[in-house]
Amino acid sequence: MGFNGFRTCRLRDPLLWISVALLMSFAGGANATGIAQIIHARKVHFRTLGRTDKFLRDQMDRSHLNWRLIQVDARQIAVLADSLPTWFPAGSGKGHGVGTRASPEIWAKPAAFTQAAQRMRISAQNMTRDAADHDLHALTLDNRRLGQSCDSCHRVFRTHSSWW
Repeated sequence: MGFNGFRTCRLRDPLLWISVALLMSFAGGANATGIAQIIHARKVHFRTLGRTDKFLRDQMDRSHLNWRLIQVDARQIAVLADSLPTWFPAGSGKGHGVGTRASPEIWAKPAAFTQAAQRMRISAQNMTRDAADHDLHALTLDNRRLGQSCDSCHRVFRTHSSWW
């Protein structure tokens, strides 16, 4: 399978869906082992999100854009952003012997956290539309908005961020 085949298969990444199932199964009353699994799944999701964002930015830096791959990456970011608030069930913060950079603000201000994730989702959906329209100017603006949504969320909802 070539590089492009790998990229389109990421949408069907079984680890992603298994992690989502784990998060849902432990969201109720979780013990320390369950919390560790939730945090691990959350880290996997964020690695996938970061990797997809990097693929997207790499595509946009090319002299000849592959609009289809940009659409695929932007769509995957939108899907991940939509589920992002579910990655943080109550009680899955610090204090369980597992490292996490999640700020207590996530659980203190769940509506604000959900709104931040939705801003990210909307920017990614707009990028999907821009790529379908082959509109480089709009794509560039929406990519900037996507980056701003990530940065603003990290400032409030992440501790010891490497972003700033």
